Formats: sequence, C-alpha cells, structure tokens
Amino acid sequence: MQKPYPILLDLSDKKVGVVGGGNVAARKIKGLLAVGADVTVVSPELNDKIDADSIHWINSRYAADYLKQMDLVFACTDDFEVNQRIKQEAKPFQLVNNTSNKHNSDFYNVAQINADDFMITISTYGASPSASKQLKAKMLTWLKSQYPDERR
Repeated sequence: MQKPYPILLDLSDKKVGVVGGGNVAARKIKGLLAVGADVTVVSPELNDKIDADSIHWINSRYAADYLKQMDLVFACTDDFEVNQRIKQEAKPFQLVNNTSNKHNSDFYNVAQINADDFMITISTYGASPSASKQLKAKMLTWLKSQYPDERR
C-alpha cells in the first residue's frame, strides 16, 4: 500500500455524515464539532457521550439516501458489512472513513496534539491506533516538560 498524503481539512460548515452512535462515533463527532462541521448522525441509538442538540440525528438504520448530500462520511457501526456497504454506495466525490477497515477507506484519522499556535500529528498509517495513543501520551509528557506554560 502506498503511503497516504497528509492533509488538514477545513470542515467549517461542511456536511459530514456519521453512521453509528457508539463510542467510536462519539469520538469522531466530538472532533468534528470542535472544527465547525455540520454533523448528521444516522443511528437508531446514540451514546450518552453524544450531545443530540449539537447534531442532526436521523433515528434510523443506515440507508444510502441519508448520505447523498454529505461531503465527508464516517462509517462507525459495529457491523462490518454495513461499513463496507457505506463505502461502496458513496458518491465518487465523497470521502469515506470506514473505521472497521482502513483498506476500505479513503482516509483515516491521526492522533493529534493541539496547542495555541501549533499542531503535532502522529500516525502509524492506521496499523496501530493504540501505538499512536501511546506515542501521543509520551509526546504530551515531553511537551509539558519543555513548554510548561503552553496551552494544550
């Protein structure tokens, strides 16, 4: 597999669809809302960590019609087959992140550390999210020791 091209997307006012309402979806939604995305969630249930007032919620199982107008789509269900279907049914211009299968995704997220005037990202190219998390924790510890006054 070729190495991906790193990029930061301006998602302010972009329509982002998240299919699924569990823990993975909650993490994605939190990050998307923080950068101003217009988030629509398709799921018959919502995790307690998801603020229903901050999103558009379609209280239903996935159907392709729900995502037609989305610029970006996250397939975050606990059903591998549904996640595969979401990617297959996406429009050619839609980017899809299949959280259960990086090989069936157009992109995947990176671990990130945000400060007032910089961002550090960490990636294992999707191979080990837990290793990215560990590297992030070590980097945060180091940054705090080197720059104690910096806001993160």
